[in-house]
Amino acid sequence: MVKDKALAAPFPERARLIGEALERPDYRDAYAMELLPGMPRDPAAWTGILRDAFPVVGRRDGEVLMKVSASGLDAWASILVEGERVILCSSVKANGWRSRAYWGVVRWVHPFMARLMMVRTHRRLAGLTSAPSP
Repeated sequence: MVKDKALAAPFPERARLIGEALERPDYRDAYAMELLPGMPRDPAAWTGILRDAFPVVGRRDGEVLMKVSASGLDAWASILVEGERVILCSSVKANGWRSRAYWGVVRWVHPFMARLMMVRTHRRLAGLTSAPSP
């Protein structure tokens, strides 16, 4: 794993909350980053990846599940801390022609935006943890 870079990762089996949220998603992905020493191991500390815009609807076994409401999509995101890495997972189901059209455009930008938001949160949390103790 490369430090300071979000990389595509296999969808983790331990991401059970998001796996149970949608039975047959149209799309799903996962991106992982290495945790630096002192970074939070609590996935709730990482919800800023999504700019705190989406409500947390579940929490279990090192995973936090968020509902992402957008243009008629059933979309979910989860943050899983597994070993020495944090993983952002997404799962999407388009329910009608409008949501399929919307997702048809957004899906091309989604990987870039997911990685960008993850790197920004990683840097912010690294900055908080690297501050000298008083």
